[in-house]
Amino acid sequence: NSGVTATTANYTVDTIAPAVSSFTLSDNALQIGDSANVTLVFSEAVTGFSSADDITAANGILSAMTSANGGITWTGTFTPTAAIEDIANLLSLADTYTDLAGNTGVTATTANYSMDTITPAVSSFTLSDNALQIGDSATVTLVFSEAVTGFSSADDITAANGQP
Repeated sequence: NSGVTATTANYTVDTIAPAVSSFTLSDNALQIGDSANVTLVFSEAVTGFSSADDITAANGILSAMTSANGGITWTGTFTPTAAIEDIANLLSLADTYTDLAGNTGVTATTANYSMDTITPAVSSFTLSDNALQIGDSATVTLVFSEAVTGFSSADDITAANGQP
């Protein structure tokens, strides 16, 4: 007997892991009161992704990320921790998510971001003479804990019975 030719119904094969197209922060130099928008773009829709479980956020808190396009692009907000000064930080994505076919995801990191959320302090504020008489003047020395900008002795120091 001769055989009969038969074909199966159409099927798809997907053995390619989802890739990360981009993983970015809107601000890479965070200061007091700043936050940054975080955008994570995958090469295809993913499932099982949770920013709380899949992303490690150094020195800050990442809000729950959401997707408006079926799981390809995810957005959230990163807020740095108070009283931190660190020039080397990354958001790190684990490989604990999958694409819709079940292929395990890949790891990824953002570019480095720095943060300075420490308020500058006054280390010392002294006068060279504490008993001034007519015609005397004194040298005022003001030392901050770090470099500051926008400081003006005329605008930022009040001198009772004298001029700064």
